[in-house]
Amino acid sequence: MKTLILVLGFLELLTNSVFASNAIQLINKGNDGGTVYQTVNINHNTNVAAFNIYSGAHSSNAIVDYNSGIIVYHMPYKRICVVSRMNPHTFPSISQLDQMTQEGQPLHSLHRSYGVSRKMVTNMAALGGPGQAICGGLTTYWATEYPRPHPLVGGRACAGLNLLILNVDLCGGVSLF
Repeated sequence: MKTLILVLGFLELLTNSVFASNAIQLINKGNDGGTVYQTVNINHNTNVAAFNIYSGAHSSNAIVDYNSGIIVYHMPYKRICVVSRMNPHTFPSISQLDQMTQEGQPLHSLHRSYGVSRKMVTNMAALGGPGQAICGGLTTYWATEYPRPHPLVGGRACAGLNLLILNVDLCGGVSLF
């Protein structure tokens, strides 16, 4: 009887996790002619969306954590993370994000621009579990979202992340990028 209960519990957990997550994959050519592999994983149980771009040395990720209201942009090739508070009035809900990816919205149809400050995140616990996991051990900076387009001021540089439907400009001091 105990074995049957354990098996049924395991099947329920497996079934719930299968139906709670959606994954989209795309393979295309990068600017240098190499292959770029992109994924979006959306988990409705944890309220987290993960964007990944695998392009060799310039791979990057973004985590949208709806529970903590934090968006994390991870650039391992720069050895940094950039974190911003999500604006719930302008950022799509997790269901809307899921619908955008499922319907095959045009690539990079969701644009976000951020000004990256030199202020480092000192309390990694404020990032929530997914943010802590992806940025642990890396220098992590706070950023503020601003409307596009935003003029560059002297001494600033930008890094662009093109994550399937999410197109991001991270602009900050030249020393950051």
